Amino acid sequence: MNAVANLPTDLSFNILGPVAVSSNGGPLPLGPARQRAVLSALLLAPGQVVGAERLTEAIWPAGPPGNAVASLHSYVSHLRRQLEPDCPPWGRNRILRREPQGYLIAVEAERVDARRFEGLLREGRRLLREGRYPEASRVLRTCLEMWRGSPYAELGDYEPAVCEAARLEELRLATMEALWEAELAWGHDYVTAIAELAALSARFPTRERLGWLLMVALCEVDRQAEAVAVYNRIRRALAQELGVDPGRELRSLFARILRDESVGRDCLGG
Repeated sequence: MNAVANLPTDLSFNILGPVAVSSNGGPLPLGPARQRAVLSALLLAPGQVVGAERLTEAIWPAGPPGNAVASLHSYVSHLRRQLEPDCPPWGRNRILRREPQGYLIAVEAERVDARRFEGLLREGRRLLREGRYPEASRVLRTCLEMWRGSPYAELGDYEPAVCEAARLEELRLATMEALWEAELAWGHDYVTAIAELAALSARFPTRERLGWLLMVALCEVDRQAEAVAVYNRIRRALAQELGVDPGRELRSLFARILRDESVGRDCLGG
């Protein structure tokens, strides 16, 4: 039998922020912090068996207590009752299962918000490449609306969770960049675009793509001097923090501004 076959159709697992599970009846109570950490650790690998040793490492990074095995079993048991309240006490759980090598949470990818986010990002990028800017903008905004905070925060410094959270945060930034590229190419609300891009560029001063988009937006409304100032700020930040010069794309845009060439939506294909 498929590991994720015949599951309840109304459960949604959310890790783009504090771990949460919701059904048609609303959010499910997931219990204390370590119990939520068990669920977070299992959702790092939905549909895959996670050994008890790995779960213990994720829940007690400083070292497990003497009753770790009993505590882990208790956490899993309580989570099962929340996820499948109608399962008989000695019945076979379909969602959170004990396997010979550990535990498995049998969840289809589309039930996990992070996987849906990645699918929508691919769709948004496709629409952007095809020049369907308003549609791309709507899809990319939907992507960002799925985020409620930092992913896998329940797992602290557990390395697999830290790596996956960093990967997702990078995709979140890429989504913001794609969104504002679509917005600028569409020619939609430059005032908001400039304000948002300026705030993002200040938070991520070495992120060249954000600076490039901000410079394009400023030039579109004849604020070339400010675009030059943005370039110089990024150049200094790259030199001080990374010891490198701006990349070719940013240097090329800067040169066009200095030559007083047209800079704006033509750079984006809009």
